[in-house]
Amino acid sequence: MNADDRVALLDLENLGAARLRPRPLRARLEALLAVAGDIHHAAAAYALSDGHDTDPVASVLAELRIAPLRVPPGPDAAELALLAHARHVHSEGGRTFLVGSADGRFYELVALGRVELLVWDGQPVATKLAEAVHHIHRLTRPSPGIPSDEPAGPAHSELTAASPIQASESPTPRCGLAARLLTAIATGAGIALGHRVLDTLLPRKRR
Repeated sequence: MNADDRVALLDLENLGAARLRPRPLRARLEALLAVAGDIHHAAAAYALSDGHDTDPVASVLAELRIAPLRVPPGPDAAELALLAHARHVHSEGGRTFLVGSADGRFYELVALGRVELLVWDGQPVATKLAEAVHHIHRLTRPSPGIPSDEPAGPAHSELTAASPIQASESPTPRCGLAARLLTAIATGAGIALGHRVLDTLLPRKRR
């Protein structure tokens, strides 16, 4: 790895994403990856007990090419797994970390290189972590109603994208009305002309 390679470390427990259904989970992860931009790789840690037969989180992570770091439930288990991975990345030459968490444990990463945070709007960030990191990216939580194949973003961007379509379609009702008026005029003229022809060919009887 190179020193400028960016690695995303996502704490799904702290981001409130570990218990989501696949569709909203995918939407949140896609939002995080969009802000992270060009990265070398991403890893996500989350807790799951051994009693679970299925792991829907791992399936969504696989779709998005995010390495799953599954840990047993326990205090700071997800954070410790991500910190261990960060130290491995550092040993391979990586020096830039995009951390999806507001937990103060990630303060340790400041000694390893550049640290940026990916957190939701309104999510409290540990004071010592907020003061030490190089940048904090605050994201709007994607709405559960947004389909996973549509980009999530602030409401004003969705309205802006929709405006040109509405503007181009708005003249349609006026065009339809004009067409109906022309049709009615032409029909009336045709009926009047037909009456004139009949009057010429078949003169009315004088009273």
